[in-house]
Amino acid sequence: MRAQSRDGRHDAGSPARPAVRHSELVDRGRKVLEAAAHLTGPEHAVVPDAMHDLAALDDRLAVLTSALRDRLVSRSALADGVEAVGLGTSLADALDVRHEIHDHLSHERLRRLDAVEAGLSPLRKLRHPEELLNRACETVLSSCGFDRVMLSRVEGSVWRPWKSRAVTDREPERAFREWMRGVPEIQLDHLTLESEMVRCHRPALVTDGEHDPRVHRPLLEASGLRSYVAAPLMPAGRVIGFLHADHASAPVTSLDLDVLWAFTRAFGQLFERTVLLARLGEQRAKVQAAMETLGNVLGDLAAAEIELIPRASATASDSRTDRPPVHSSSAALESLLTPRELEVLSLMATGATNDRIAEQLVISNGTVKSHVKRILRKLRAENRGEAIYDYLHLTITDS
Repeated sequence: MRAQSRDGRHDAGSPARPAVRHSELVDRGRKVLEAAAHLTGPEHAVVPDAMHDLAALDDRLAVLTSALRDRLVSRSALADGVEAVGLGTSLADALDVRHEIHDHLSHERLRRLDAVEAGLSPLRKLRHPEELLNRACETVLSSCGFDRVMLSRVEGSVWRPWKSRAVTDREPERAFREWMRGVPEIQLDHLTLESEMVRCHRPALVTDGEHDPRVHRPLLEASGLRSYVAAPLMPAGRVIGFLHADHASAPVTSLDLDVLWAFTRAFGQLFERTVLLARLGEQRAKVQAAMETLGNVLGDLAAAEIELIPRASATASDSRTDRPPVHSSSAALESLLTPRELEVLSLMATGATNDRIAEQLVISNGTVKSHVKRILRKLRAENRGEAIYDYLHLTITDS
């Protein structure tokens, strides 16, 4: 069943015709296999009822064409003109069906990948990771051609089903969402399919969940999944979640696997981008705050009156009113901070990042962070900007 609107009707762009063509080719392929069984052997007559995957059917037909060719060039077949005609006819039919399968799969692959690209296009305008995650399931349904999708989170060795959406809101879908709310976490042991995805960074295709030992049994029972595809979300090359998707009334195929894999890879890149943009925005805000603080310091210095009295005789009213001053001179800084902390603070005042400070002083980034924390605590500063303010106020005005 293809993606539908909520009232059950197919959307305007729903690919009903490709689905019909798919069924026609499956029927033709089965008939060719059955018709050639008495010519090549009974093994070609065994056609599983669940064979809806055209790629798998094409593999069976490839074996059949090879057997037909071998049989056709044998001496016994050449001696029997009737058998030779039957073999030639079956071979032509098999080749014809294979050609049509290849043509259909090529066009269907391009059509569905184009739909994935169209669905991802609006997501590229988003700037926050939360917005992107909230649109993930909806986009899979609308652009990838599935009827149900589940988004999960992975945290260490724990797998947490998180969100689920379907093209319909029937009782099975509501029951599945209720199950998700009651299952906070699933341990990823070495036997589960999801553990393989974390380890190998590859998607997975389940054609017979009932007999697949890798499938998580409670998930199978709660969702009714029998055939589904799953793929890992991997921004920056690390698995942070999964997407599981299936069809309501048809098994998934290898093309479904490729489509979901294409979506998850692109979505992972978009998620990484939005996370970086969000972090960049936070850092920009911090830098702007620090520059504003520095501007206030320089403004105070420029507007200060020139006094003919010693600095030591200045009254407490000359100090900042928003926060009590730590000390009144740069000499006090030297008594309050260690030489290394003074070095770190002086580099902070130049706008250097922790990485730059670590490189300059030939120490680790973690050591720099520890120094910064101690500096803020000793100066009673809430952030780097206030610490820089104190440093500039005391060192410049004391010079």
